[in-house]
Amino acid sequence: MKIKSSLRRTATLLAGAVVGLTGVVAIATPASAHDATLKGSTVCSTDGKNLVTWTIENDFRFDATLNKLVIPSNGTKPVDENGHELTEGYVLPARHGKEWGKAVFTQKIDSGTEVKLSFRASWPQDGFTEDKDDEATVKLVQGCTTVPDCIDADKATYHHTFGVKDGKSEATVTLNEGIKLCGEQPVTLVSYFTPQPNNNNDENWPQYLYDQDADKDAPNKVISNENPSVSLTVDVPDCYTQVDLFFGTTGDIINPMEKNGRRYGDTKLGSDKGIGSHSKGPQGWYNGGAKACVTPAVAPVSSCTGDLTLNLTNNGKLGKYDVTFTVTIGGKAQEIKVAPGKAEIVTVPAGSGDVKVSAPGLEEKTYSWSRPEDCAPPAVTIQNDCTDVSVVIDNPKDVTPVTAKVTYGEETKTVTVKADSEEKVTFKLTDAKFATVAFEGLDLEPLQVAVKEIECGPTETPAPSTTPVASDEPSLPVTGAAAGSIAGIAVLLLGGGLAMFFVARRRKTKFTA
Repeated sequence: MKIKSSLRRTATLLAGAVVGLTGVVAIATPASAHDATLKGSTVCSTDGKNLVTWTIENDFRFDATLNKLVIPSNGTKPVDENGHELTEGYVLPARHGKEWGKAVFTQKIDSGTEVKLSFRASWPQDGFTEDKDDEATVKLVQGCTTVPDCIDADKATYHHTFGVKDGKSEATVTLNEGIKLCGEQPVTLVSYFTPQPNNNNDENWPQYLYDQDADKDAPNKVISNENPSVSLTVDVPDCYTQVDLFFGTTGDIINPMEKNGRRYGDTKLGSDKGIGSHSKGPQGWYNGGAKACVTPAVAPVSSCTGDLTLNLTNNGKLGKYDVTFTVTIGGKAQEIKVAPGKAEIVTVPAGSGDVKVSAPGLEEKTYSWSRPEDCAPPAVTIQNDCTDVSVVIDNPKDVTPVTAKVTYGEETKTVTVKADSEEKVTFKLTDAKFATVAFEGLDLEPLQVAVKEIECGPTETPAPSTTPVASDEPSLPVTGAAAGSIAGIAVLLLGGGLAMFFVARRRKTKFTA
């Protein structure tokens, strides 16, 4: 029985311990989840005082209320960035997720070696209050000096943007917030055109100013307390170029920029050192472009004699560098160099065919001779008689040979007429009333010339022929003087025949078979 009683007492004690520990845990658990923290730091302010920053955080899911607040009295009231003052009963925001609720206050301290701020936090939503005060002590910086009310422009700090796009460069330069300038800071944006890409070789110089946006005619290009931000824009050539954004005035612009000459150096915004490093942002300079900065031009002029004259010029805003033209005639190429602001003339003789011309910055193009409109045209006249029609083409001097196609009736003839010459084309006269002349290669309408009307006499009848004409019809008897002669001859022949008959009978002629 004593054993059972002892076991019963032991079990009772263990149960009581478990209940007690459970109660302790139940009470301790919410207390460990509530937490408010306080931190402090200081720096010297521009007026020679300590600028103390108090940071208060809440690590619980409910808003906290700050009570029993003790604030240093040897300075200004602590305020947050929105100007809200830290006072008794201040509500500290709750934690959101992993982000603690936070409030930051600053106050200036006039003097002393250290300052302390304290409070006790409570969470009214669950009735929990810390059992001790949160506090922080900050040791003050000794020997803070007074900073002037303003800063020299070359010692102030700025920030900027810069870019090049679609034939323009744009930039903005802004004085950093809270800085007061003792003077003004001019800013200039310039663009250049160059003979070659920026490879620092001998052929990359000189570079000439293309456009500028500075303070010469635009006062807003100077940063001041009244105008803390400026915007700048310049045109950029569509060829090899350089753009610079620098601290300086129009008098600081370099033009031209020579080899081994002055440079903008550390005055360019975004530099690693010098005044240019006082502005934070991208590098305030650009080098680019894909073609030569020259302005070559070709003006073809055709003459009436067939020559083609090419005027090769090197002018315009970018006409600062020599231009080498390549002229190809009949498959043979030759190079012709034209100095800035100058021109060269190339004469292509008549009959040479097409000419190709190219140059840096100029797309290759083919030129052909074409007859000028003011050339004297050929003259056409017509001559005809009762048998022939002749068309005469007269080509004046100082022109090219001309090919004429002449049509009369159903017949066409082609003839080429040299300058200061004429050619005649002749046809047999027909019933056609006009002759048509078309000139090949000339922008002329075909000409129609009328055949002249001529009075031609009647045709003469030929004399009758005395030569007998054979016929199957029986001939009529011939009478007259001729008939008597014929009769006389017949009598003579008859008499001769009778005489021969009598002679033959007297000789007794014998015929043998």
